[in-house]
Amino acid sequence: MASRRRWALIVGVLALAGCDANRFVSGWIPYWNSTSGRATIENSSAALLYSDVSPMWYGTAADGSIVATSSTTTLATTVAAARAQGLPVIPAIFDGTATGVMSAILANPTSRANHIQKIVDLVVAKGYDGIDLDYEVFAFGNPRSEWATITPNWISFVNALSAQLHAKGKLLSVTIPPTWMTGTTSSGYSVYAQAEIAAAVDRLRLMVYDWSVFSPGPIGPISWINDVISYSSSRVPVSKLQLGVPAYGRHWATQKSSAEVCPDGAIYRDSITMKAAPDLAASKGQTPLRHASGEMTFSWTERVTGPRTKTIPPPIIPIPPIGIPTIDLAISNEGLQPALRLGVITAPVTCTVQHTVYYPDAANIRQRADAAAAANWSGIIIWALGYEVSDVYAQLAGVGPQRPNGSPTGAIDPIVGGPGTIRVTGFGYDPEFDLPASVTVAVTATAGGAAVSPRTVVANVQRSNMPDGLGPFHGFDQTFSVAAGSYSVCVTLRLWDGTAGLALGCQAIAVAAAASPAFGDETISMVAR
Repeated sequence: MASRRRWALIVGVLALAGCDANRFVSGWIPYWNSTSGRATIENSSAALLYSDVSPMWYGTAADGSIVATSSTTTLATTVAAARAQGLPVIPAIFDGTATGVMSAILANPTSRANHIQKIVDLVVAKGYDGIDLDYEVFAFGNPRSEWATITPNWISFVNALSAQLHAKGKLLSVTIPPTWMTGTTSSGYSVYAQAEIAAAVDRLRLMVYDWSVFSPGPIGPISWINDVISYSSSRVPVSKLQLGVPAYGRHWATQKSSAEVCPDGAIYRDSITMKAAPDLAASKGQTPLRHASGEMTFSWTERVTGPRTKTIPPPIIPIPPIGIPTIDLAISNEGLQPALRLGVITAPVTCTVQHTVYYPDAANIRQRADAAAAANWSGIIIWALGYEVSDVYAQLAGVGPQRPNGSPTGAIDPIVGGPGTIRVTGFGYDPEFDLPASVTVAVTATAGGAAVSPRTVVANVQRSNMPDGLGPFHGFDQTFSVAAGSYSVCVTLRLWDGTAGLALGCQAIAVAAAASPAFGDETISMVAR
């Protein structure tokens, strides 16, 4: 009943806003939390705030292929839930290979091209709207001494993948850990070369969390978030940027006094969802307080008693003298298990453990979203759907500026026919989503009743003569080869919700013969990218 009241509040906030839903939010749905993640987008009130979703189901193999890490049936159910709400689906690929594997794949032109082809084939075969790269090993596995070698290959990879995806009307999103300025020196993960890949990507998602990991502290203090926003805004078009926000916190159990010895398992670090944190506080009789970072925090101490295990060092195995043969015994595998090396259990010990929890609440997520909106970023993306409380959406419904009212719009310029070519330019825009690459454009040329296969292009080209208020990254520019003849060329704006879209018009054009006509071969001209 309480949950229904909260959702009713969200609907009321949206109604009071007096405008279209503010599709300022994206979210990752991890395969291990798919049921709860789907519940968010299946609720139409929350879904009104979403611009797209990214199921995290795919990983990379050592040979550069893309593999599903969990049930593809559950993935299909998740994709169907998103489609039912008219939401684009941009699955994430997580590089979970060992350190050095992916950097080696990208360093070799042949293996890099094969990896790109595997990604493009997946997107096209499954009908996804694009792909989201989450290649974190470079940041957290490869040492900084290797970054200078990795970065040029990474840039080449992103640019080549972008060109192939855009040629098929698909989006490229890239998720990276952040970089920021500390005085006059940059800190963070410069290996991802934000400025150098900015023109190629449609989304750049910054994982601005895990500021404190090994010792107690905020997950993402607002001061740090603002530093990250400032750095990325100066290097990437702000309309392409999404701020990653956590829907989880951390719980540290630390030793209060170094003079004491703690029992096994008393000292640990754990993650906790924002759903679970208030219940933990209540169970310990604590009232969470607002920290200067913007997050909520609470703590308590407790005396813990238990055994302490001493590790037994491995035995020294003597090497048989040369000339003495070893004996090969024929034994059964049934019931035979590796030896378990047990530690020596000491007498019980007691110590005082300090528990400290930091986590975001709905107001803190709103604070992060307001910071992104103030910087004119495209929006926020939540890690992860299913971890958050429903009150988050009542807060996010009020984030400004709201998307403008209005209908999808677009236009085509006079179509140009060259020797063996047709060039189509114009723009397309959907105010409900208002993203740098929020719509695609289908171009169909018909000659004598026979249609050339439609070309689909992402409307994300920079264009100088856009209508007021739309921003520069909604243009398209496509040139493709045809045989000589007279054509009727029609252009349609395709919308995210799966509808047929908006017809931008048809024009007649005569095409002269090319020296070496290549009917159906396509080239893409991306202006000012």
